[in-house]
Amino acid sequence: MRKKSLFGHLKHISFNKALILLFILLFIIIASINSNFLYPDYLIGVMLRNMIEIGLMALPLTLIIITGGIDLSIGSTLVLSAMGGGLVAANTGSSILGLAATMGIGLGCGLFNGLLITRFRISPLIATLATMYLFMGIARGLSHGDSVYTFASSTFLGNTQIGPIPLQIFIYILIAVLFHLLQARTTLGRSLYGIGLNENATRYSGINTTRVKYIIYAMSGLMSALAGLIWLGRFTSIKYDAGTSLGMKVVTIVVLGGTSILGGSGQIRSTVIASLIIAVLNSGLTVLNIPIDMQIIVQGGVLILSLVAYSLLNQRVRQKLIIKLAPVADNSEK
Repeated sequence: MRKKSLFGHLKHISFNKALILLFILLFIIIASINSNFLYPDYLIGVMLRNMIEIGLMALPLTLIIITGGIDLSIGSTLVLSAMGGGLVAANTGSSILGLAATMGIGLGCGLFNGLLITRFRISPLIATLATMYLFMGIARGLSHGDSVYTFASSTFLGNTQIGPIPLQIFIYILIAVLFHLLQARTTLGRSLYGIGLNENATRYSGINTTRVKYIIYAMSGLMSALAGLIWLGRFTSIKYDAGTSLGMKVVTIVVLGGTSILGGSGQIRSTVIASLIIAVLNSGLTVLNIPIDMQIIVQGGVLILSLVAYSLLNQRVRQKLIIKLAPVADNSEK
């Protein structure tokens, strides 16, 4: 009876609680092995600061994957946006124009992905895989393979501190809250689940699915551009191939957070927790002097465990969402 009761309790643990427990467990294990991990300068200046760029890109990608889509071009968008802004700032002498160019390029990349996916009906995987290489090639052509250097607006975002805390951490918290409210409290956020579960039914219920996809891919481009500004400010320079592995790292975070790659389920708050887990892993394994090969193995193992936990703890997520969305479709038909 006791075993059955324990299993029953475990069965009702939410995935978010399981993620939080994993975060706490990893934190305690790493801190107990090396107390240097607990130094505020390391926690804030290294662990949290190093997760900001991928954390920002993971927020809109969560919305995209909820719809059943994907964006593999985010790393190349980050690089192209930052390089374009840096070149404009260098050639015009205007930091404001550089900032505008960075955000404009990011928005343009996102809208171009949306165009390929919605108007030409190309699979999001194929479309964004193609644009990943397209944007990388453009970045190399613009820079002739050389590094592009930071400018005032980028330096401000990447290096400014408010007290002991870097500015970009506050930026991330604010944007994460906004994305959570968008996903959880708005009609747009609710429609994402409908698209992921059954796009045709959602379209027939009166939701403009094309517009929704344009919006979320535009958001992805903008967040990649903002991440590019912060990246350029932190490291002072960037090359065309800097974003090669970023896309898969961001996808890992989103999947670790329990967002179904098939669409129809996921939460921004779970993605935020997953970002913290990856930050603890990356920084913790580094402070423990674990070889890079072993770090990759450990991260892969944690991802597999999270997927198994998601399968065990959330088997009824999609069914619940279908039940919740069904009344909306019925009312719209009336």
